[in-house]
Amino acid sequence: MMDFTFAYGPALSYLSEEDQQKYSAEFKKYLQKTWRDDVTHKEWKGYYLLPAFEPATAQFAYNQWNPNKGDVIVASYAKTGTTWMRELARHILYCNDDAMLKKTKYVNFFFTYLEFGPESKYEVLEKLNIPQKVMGTHLPAPLINFKKFKEKGTKIIYMIRNPKDQAVSWYHFCRTQPFADLPPYKDMYTPDKKIFFDTYFAGEHKLFAKKGEGYLEHLKEWYPHQNDSNVLFVYYEDLKKDITQGIRKVAKFLDVALSDEDVDMIAEKTSFNSMKKSARQTEKSRKQKVRVLKLLRKGTVGEWRDYLTFDQSKLIDEKVQKILGDTNLKFVYDLDNTRCNL
Repeated sequence: MMDFTFAYGPALSYLSEEDQQKYSAEFKKYLQKTWRDDVTHKEWKGYYLLPAFEPATAQFAYNQWNPNKGDVIVASYAKTGTTWMRELARHILYCNDDAMLKKTKYVNFFFTYLEFGPESKYEVLEKLNIPQKVMGTHLPAPLINFKKFKEKGTKIIYMIRNPKDQAVSWYHFCRTQPFADLPPYKDMYTPDKKIFFDTYFAGEHKLFAKKGEGYLEHLKEWYPHQNDSNVLFVYYEDLKKDITQGIRKVAKFLDVALSDEDVDMIAEKTSFNSMKKSARQTEKSRKQKVRVLKLLRKGTVGEWRDYLTFDQSKLIDEKVQKILGDTNLKFVYDLDNTRCNL
């Protein structure tokens, strides 16, 4: 049996001993079942979710969860910069509150993704008493309660990354998942690049989308909300081009005043080198044998050139034109020709 305490243990340390024992036992059993013993894609309204991303929990978030005013949700398709933006938002909110910055660091994906894990994880979030939570979600727009979040004063940041680098990032990440060695994922997440990308671009990975669909359809469904007053669209490549301007833009959206020193500090703390160093230190502190979710790898722009064939790259270009041609979304595949939207 694998030890998954890395997913929930640090956050539970802020609760009473009784609550720690209660939730630890529940979450341990839950992850063993959903990540190892009974692994399957689940579905809500025709959209497929990865194992441990739960339709019931997504419905709870839609109908019953009451966010605090000022809570932030970083929405995205997988591997488009969710972790990076969540760290940026967390540091912007708490850059001058060391205690809360430390506390929120331990509230990781298990608790913060709207649709992840059992519904009882929301009980833990309430007990943690975090005034402004930084949540995440990979849910498509039709599964998001925009009306409620606007009324509650919840801010939503939607991350966009060029689809070629997104695909390469997914190629590397998918095999670090705790169920990647089990069928049908073992074959689906093959290291054979041609087979992997051909099946992925055909929408066969059932990744937060309907059958035969994927990232571009996710973008298409979120697109109508780009001008909502509580929604901000952010391009991953623009952050890579000018992170300090990106921090100022997000801080303004979140109604947080930052000094130049604050901006510089946040830029340093949330650089990929700093975040990967922190992740490695956390990983070394774990004694258990567990397949580690490597949420951070390189974070570069243009790596797709080393992975995709000419035909695969052309296929993406054609799909972008077909699915997103009537939008103003424009992708950048090389920082040398990046336009900065900040």
